[in-house]
Amino acid sequence: MSELYRTPHYEPPPGKDSGATPMQVLVTGVTPPVPSATHGAMTTLVGLRLDGPQHWIRFDEIPAHPLSQAAPVRRYDIVTAVAQPDPADPRPESWRVHAGTLRVRHEARRWPGRAAILHRHAEWSMCDLEDSAARRPDAQSLALIRVAELRYVRVNRTPVAPPAERWSATTWRRTEPDLFRPVVHDLLRRPPFTVAYRYHCHHPVCRSHVQQLRDRDVVAYQRQRQRYCGLPLRRALVGEFWWPLCQPGREVAFLVGSRRDAPARFDILDTVILRR
Repeated sequence: MSELYRTPHYEPPPGKDSGATPMQVLVTGVTPPVPSATHGAMTTLVGLRLDGPQHWIRFDEIPAHPLSQAAPVRRYDIVTAVAQPDPADPRPESWRVHAGTLRVRHEARRWPGRAAILHRHAEWSMCDLEDSAARRPDAQSLALIRVAELRYVRVNRTPVAPPAERWSATTWRRTEPDLFRPVVHDLLRRPPFTVAYRYHCHHPVCRSHVQQLRDRDVVAYQRQRQRYCGLPLRRALVGEFWWPLCQPGREVAFLVGSRRDAPARFDILDTVILRR
C-alpha cells in the first residue's frame, strides 16, 4: 500500500489544458445528492490525489443512484478514475470523471498514514483563502483549515429548494422506471434541517466564519431518524455534529470548498479531528 503514497509534498493542480489522466484519490468528502434533469441525482467527491503530486481534487457530477457503480463510495475510500480538468469550471481542482472508470480500490479508515497526509495538508488561514477567492475565480477552492476556536453550531430549517432544483427533481422522477421511483424520491427529498458552524481560523485578525456543513452524513443521519421531528431532531443533530468536536484537547480541522455559482462562498464538506 505504501507505493500509493510516495509523493509527500504538495504541488498546485495542473492547468486546464491537461488531457485525460488516470489517478488514485483518497476521498475525504462526499456531498449530498443534487438533482439534475439530464443526469439524475449527482454528488461531488473531494479528496487528495495520491499517485503523483499531492493536491486536492474535486470530481463533479458523480451518479448518486444506489444502483450505480459510484454509489458505494464513502469517505476515506481510495478510488481510481480516469479524469480530465473541467473546462467549464474555473476552479483549478475541478475534474470530470470519464464514464464507467470510477472504481473503489481500498478502504483507508484504519490506515495510519491517512492522518499524516491530512496533517501535512492542513492550512491555518480561512481568511486568506476567502480573500484570494474573492479576487480571482480561478483561485484555490479546496483546503483543510485548522480551527482555532469553535464558537457555536446552528441548526436551521432547510430553506425551500430553488425553482431550478425543483424542476430538475420533478423531471428526473418522471423519467425513472416505476421500480426505482421510491428510491429516487428518497434521494431527492431535502432533509428537515441544515447544520452550520461559526468558528475562528488562525489568522491573527480573523473576522470569524459561518459555513454550512454540506456532508452526506448530515442527510443520512436525519433520514435514519425520521420518527424524530422538531426539537428532538435538533438536539440529536447538535449531539452528533457538535459535542464530539468540543472535547478538551482535540484539534479540529474543516475541509472547505467553494461553490461553483459563488466562488467566494465556502461550505464545510467534512469535519476532521487531527488530534484526539
